[in-house]
Amino acid sequence: MLYKQRTAPKQLAGLQSLARRLAPTHEKYRIIQDELYKVRAGFGGEQEYDRCMKEVHTDFPHAILHDLSLQQNGVQFQIDSLFIAPDRIIITEVKNIADKILVKANPTQFLKESQTGTRNVFRSPIAEIDRKIHFLNNWLIAKNVNLPVTGLITFAHNNEILIEEPPQIPILTNYEAPAFFRELPIETLTLSKLDVKKLAYTLLEYHEEYDPFPLAARYGIHPNELKSGVLCQECPNEPASAREGNPRSCPRCGNSSRAPYEQAIEEYFMLVGKSLTNREFCEFTGLTCRHVAKRLLSSQLLHKDGTRKATNYTLAK
Repeated sequence: MLYKQRTAPKQLAGLQSLARRLAPTHEKYRIIQDELYKVRAGFGGEQEYDRCMKEVHTDFPHAILHDLSLQQNGVQFQIDSLFIAPDRIIITEVKNIADKILVKANPTQFLKESQTGTRNVFRSPIAEIDRKIHFLNNWLIAKNVNLPVTGLITFAHNNEILIEEPPQIPILTNYEAPAFFRELPIETLTLSKLDVKKLAYTLLEYHEEYDPFPLAARYGIHPNELKSGVLCQECPNEPASAREGNPRSCPRCGNSSRAPYEQAIEEYFMLVGKSLTNREFCEFTGLTCRHVAKRLLSSQLLHKDGTRKATNYTLAK
């Protein structure tokens, strides 16, 4: 049974905004575009995994939670997908790589080979899963749950996968995952149907969505290097001007929006900082009238703290 669906990662929206507000000539522009491609591809692979997992129907009670983020001893760890069975928990690490995959042994090494024959090493999914198993085991012990945790690696594409020596953690394609879970040999009924449900809800209760913001500082980009203005979401190259309270039309594509400044507020917090002043809002959006800015900052998106020039705004919870 599915207890948690996947949503688009915050980082994806943030990177899209950051890419829109960077000039193509900026030294970090290509880095941001590459990062955006990786996050978008990763999310696409996870969505494909989720579609395949809809086929999982078992004779034993189970729970599925996609995109779970927990904290243990001050460390936040994210799990692509988690499967609770009566005798174990399985963490799935989903990879979206279109190239041929080679898994070499002694030491274990993952390589991707392009159609031209070029090989590149990529971070070992086994090391990633081992880290998450470690933290999840400690998290479960702290909650007095005694259940073994294992792992599974899946690839979103039907890759050609060449494995020198099978590792302890199975490696499959997304398409093969449903059969893997349906055919699990359940050795002991450590958890009843009710126990599985309770554990799933406990995990949901402690889920904390990963917050990567603000992104500009994370990538070493000064706010002054970002394009100012209220950018069209369909045609990002023209800031365009508009009077507050009226629909705003992009001069390039004609797209109109009745709440363009709310999008700009969200972008500011994704890219620049955790708090916002009237002056910073004017600089970010290109507004020239602080009184207009004050009216716009009365948005329900924001929490106001302080008065007059000392006023700061933060995102409402």
